[in-house]
Amino acid sequence: MKKNKLIWLCVLFAARMGVAQESTPQQWTAYDPFLADALGVSETLAESPFTPFAYYNFIVADNVSGGIEEDNAFAGDLYFGTTLDLEKKWGWEGVVFKISGIERHGRSIDAAVGSQYSTMQLVGGQNIFLYEFNLEKSYENGVAVKLGRTTATDDFVGSPLYSYSLNNAVNGQIRAVLFDGVMTSYPFAVWGGRFKYQPNTEHKLQVGVYQLTDEMWDRTNNGLDFSIDGDDGVSLFTQYDWTPVIAERSARFYIGMNNAFWDKENLGGDSDHFVRFYGHAEIEAVKNMWLFTTLAYTDQEDVAIIPLQSTVGIHSKGLFASRPEDRTVLFATWGEFSEEEEGKSSEVVYEAGHRLQITPSVYAQPSIQYIQRPGGTGDIDDAVVLGIQAGVTLF
Repeated sequence: MKKNKLIWLCVLFAARMGVAQESTPQQWTAYDPFLADALGVSETLAESPFTPFAYYNFIVADNVSGGIEEDNAFAGDLYFGTTLDLEKKWGWEGVVFKISGIERHGRSIDAAVGSQYSTMQLVGGQNIFLYEFNLEKSYENGVAVKLGRTTATDDFVGSPLYSYSLNNAVNGQIRAVLFDGVMTSYPFAVWGGRFKYQPNTEHKLQVGVYQLTDEMWDRTNNGLDFSIDGDDGVSLFTQYDWTPVIAERSARFYIGMNNAFWDKENLGGDSDHFVRFYGHAEIEAVKNMWLFTTLAYTDQEDVAIIPLQSTVGIHSKGLFASRPEDRTVLFATWGEFSEEEEGKSSEVVYEAGHRLQITPSVYAQPSIQYIQRPGGTGDIDDAVVLGIQAGVTLF
């Protein structure tokens, strides 16, 4: 408890500093990752074929009301690695190699809340992992091909607007697609490949194929199980993105489908083929304020935990004139449980947060969540969760 209180005090102090310091345009003209800037190597790295990166984020959360019991917890995530521009290094035109690792620690308050959706999106696979190990080749005609160790969530079912949620009902991807157990995700890399065709800024088509294995969510192998077995399955993603400008405002729409081919025992149902459809729509309603909605659906309720899910959200940048780089977000997610989940109807998650961009590389984001019908049964009191997520870009 003392450790958590100390973390709260540190983060609240950082947030207070962010409020007190008004941002001016001059402060944000250059992007200087914290550690690279401190070591004075930013210019050197810009000229090198190697581009190291490192991001650290953590969440402190407290279930202050409802749920099963009161609890508070801390969880953190370090994502690090480098890209190597092989065109700069050896003249291989348009080829980039990427290698990365992840270290996750801490725990969640989910057991105390009793919810299906996690209130702390940094929890899952608490260990150290080898993550990406892949090559990507880009062509002048808008084609790009990536092969190696990767996950579907790196390229499909996502939006930058999702990443401002502390609850994983929306953070990262449309969560219902992950509940199916046939979408590979951070931090659990598998063998896979992605083909992308983007002829212009408005249109993009992607197709991805990813390995499905019984061991892919095993955190004890540290991402080092490179085996391919005869009973492995395959997840095939197809997604089309349209990013027009409507009435001089940005917009994005995507639709997609995941086809999983695996034996029925692994799918958990009566079929060795599973299909999930999903979509997203966003539009800049007014300058620097976006409205978005998502939908995920499958009729295979013997496989899916949440056959139907939808999220609506509002994302505003620079809501306050003195804080032009801050973000203000509102989310609401509704998930309907499968009929196979006896005694469960639906769970609804509401979240509001404000991200204070203290420097270009440091942020702190207080958040409040309200979870209606945790676990979908109605037997658990609605919960209120207070939390703060903070992070720093090191490289």
